[in-house]
Amino acid sequence: MNKLTKLSLLSVSLLVVSGGAIAANIPAIMIAYPAINPTLIELITTIPSLFIILTVPFSHIFARKFGYKRSVQLGIGIVLGAGILPVFVQSFWLIFFSRILFGIGIGLFNPLLFSLAAKMYQGKELSSVIGFQSAFEGIGGMVITFTVGQLLVMNWHNSFLAYLLALPILFLFSQFVPDVSLEGEENKRESKNQKINPSTYGYIALLILVVTIYMSVTVKITSLLIEKDFGNATDGSNLIALVGLGAMTAGALFGSIVTITKSWTLPISFFVLGISMFMIAFSHNLVSISFAVTLCGFSFRTFIPYLFNEVNQDGGGNSEKSTSLLLIGFNIGAAFAPISISILGNMLPSKENTDIFIAEGIIMTLLSLSTMLSILTKKMKARN
Repeated sequence: MNKLTKLSLLSVSLLVVSGGAIAANIPAIMIAYPAINPTLIELITTIPSLFIILTVPFSHIFARKFGYKRSVQLGIGIVLGAGILPVFVQSFWLIFFSRILFGIGIGLFNPLLFSLAAKMYQGKELSSVIGFQSAFEGIGGMVITFTVGQLLVMNWHNSFLAYLLALPILFLFSQFVPDVSLEGEENKRESKNQKINPSTYGYIALLILVVTIYMSVTVKITSLLIEKDFGNATDGSNLIALVGLGAMTAGALFGSIVTITKSWTLPISFFVLGISMFMIAFSHNLVSISFAVTLCGFSFRTFIPYLFNEVNQDGGGNSEKSTSLLLIGFNIGAAFAPISISILGNMLPSKENTDIFIAEGIIMTLLSLSTMLSILTKKMKARN
């Protein structure tokens, strides 16, 4: 496959995590709709994830019937239309509905990106592509979030114009990515009753927990800046963009990182994510918190491609199903993050956002220790 084909396929990943890019709008939208429950308004950043969950199980069924390429094109088209709809409407409920459609669009094409990569590439090249998909997700999150922050200076409605990025992506994908052959689909369907590797279910549980913690940066960072009185909504948007910078760097370096860290990738990434949460909590200026959120994006996007690479290198014929399950787990965590974070906040003695990040730092540190002990136990058993 030529480089332009690979670039065009990877470009679609720019849209995958863009649902939360409008998080910096939340305070302005709360002011515009004072009669709407604040938690409900916060959900517009994560409600796409709920509908990604509902769409992902049907994505491959749709693709087998209408074609992989056509399905991805349709998904991108839905994201484009739904993404910019809030520019033109005033009703909160229409905006909320547009976010639902946005999630359906991403849910339609997201699992197909891994399938297309697995059909077009193998072995180390596949690992590299999966790593770069994660990097492009980070780049997309960074670019769209930064654009939202700049457009937010005009007004929050215009900030949704950032989703026009989907237009050139649709063109590139349509022009340069071939429609993959369905050869071998029958064999895959025959293997669908094979058991999923038990580790996949453990990965799903980890995803739900870690994604929820990671999403607290998207949901709460602007409120934290305002609470600490050293930033505003535009600064919050720029910080979320820096999360994308960290994610982009991790994705690009993923192949090298996993070669060095091997099975220790999970506990190391969890430990670094925990450190970043503590740093966010105790930061008192934009410089230190900027470093912290970049570290957060880096550690999270080391963890994510590790899981997807593990299941897509599986020779048991269940990579497609395992990928869909992981995506569902990912989006369960993301969709219910505002509610989960609110519940965590209510359990803490103080209601300040700082305490939420401290608690999450403790959780990630404990998770790092537990996964480290699990790996050590397995290695000791293997020696005996």
